[in-house]
Amino acid sequence: MRRWIGPGILVAVGYMDPGNWATGIESGSRFGYALAWVILLSSAAAILLQIAAARLGIFSHQDLVGLGYSLLGRRVGTFLALTALVAIMATDLAEVLGFALALHLLFKLPLEVGAVLALIETIIVLYWTAHRPQLLEHIVGALTLGILGIFIYELVLLKPPLESVLRGFVPSPLIFQDREALYLALGLIGATIMPHNLYLHSAWVKGRFYGSLSQQAQTTARDTAWSLSLAFFVNIALLLTAAALSAVHGAGTAWGIEDAYRLFEPTVGKLAGIAFAVALLFAGHNATLTSTLTGQLVLEYLLPQRLSSFWRGLLVRSLSLVPALLALTFWGKAHISEMLVLSQVLLSLQLPFVLAPMLYFFHHIRSAAFGQVGQLLVWAISLIVIGLNIFLLWTG
Repeated sequence: MRRWIGPGILVAVGYMDPGNWATGIESGSRFGYALAWVILLSSAAAILLQIAAARLGIFSHQDLVGLGYSLLGRRVGTFLALTALVAIMATDLAEVLGFALALHLLFKLPLEVGAVLALIETIIVLYWTAHRPQLLEHIVGALTLGILGIFIYELVLLKPPLESVLRGFVPSPLIFQDREALYLALGLIGATIMPHNLYLHSAWVKGRFYGSLSQQAQTTARDTAWSLSLAFFVNIALLLTAAALSAVHGAGTAWGIEDAYRLFEPTVGKLAGIAFAVALLFAGHNATLTSTLTGQLVLEYLLPQRLSSFWRGLLVRSLSLVPALLALTFWGKAHISEMLVLSQVLLSLQLPFVLAPMLYFFHHIRSAAFGQVGQLLVWAISLIVIGLNIFLLWTG
């Protein structure tokens, strides 16, 4: 496994977290295969942006949060770190709710109990692997391969029509004609190009590969492309699964994760539904680990007195547990999917606060640049994402 699993796998799991599940399933159930192209382009953009974030970390010997302080000053750096913390909390909300929902579907545990268990098991695993980063990568990698295998099994059973799938990869003006499609598309973008993953990758990749800085950057690029290709398959499988189920049970009606779970049994059998819930549990577990790691990184800059990584992790998980429990108390299980989708749209709205500084950092750290074509693509992707967010706010 060492040959295939590297730092990129920790980033990849953020691209298949429960928030991705909610947006992918709602998009597929509401619009069928029509938004598959959004996932394809977002995944390609995510690979490029993750490589860009990693290059900044390798060539500057700092993570993105630290670069904010170094190049933009303490006030701006603190502001950007606070926006990162907001993104992490939005991510954590999705992770905790997804993990709790998986336990509820599999074992009928109350959602509040599952949310508390998400805190406990994450802290235990991070404490156990604190000084063994490769062990953490292998644990996450093994669970990711489990998720991958489950979705291959699901798609073999559901057999989505190839012609419809291929048609879905062709871009369409739907997102500019239907506000709900735009909202879900931004949710897919936020779920695919996740802000906290950019911070994590810039920090985690430092010193993980040998050789010159250029060689480290090349190895990191291959590791990132491989790992995020797995994430792309899971994301597109979620949309295809929902679209295939909706074709049987009535297309055009949006439904969530629990609805998908219930529809598996009458469609392809109870075992497929159980496997679906197990994959959700694996995804929630993996994603809580990576969001907590990012939270530890950000809090290292924000807290006036440096705490150990264990206490920073406990603080991050506690901060995320509070909104999750409040959401469950006031909105209940019936609105979990809506909360998950909203959390991903919030992530998309936070992306400008990490993409714009990254462009500025590349201007000052010329050695990290890709070359003219790569830099133009980074600029184009950043401007498109920022423009779509402005368009959503303007039309709101």
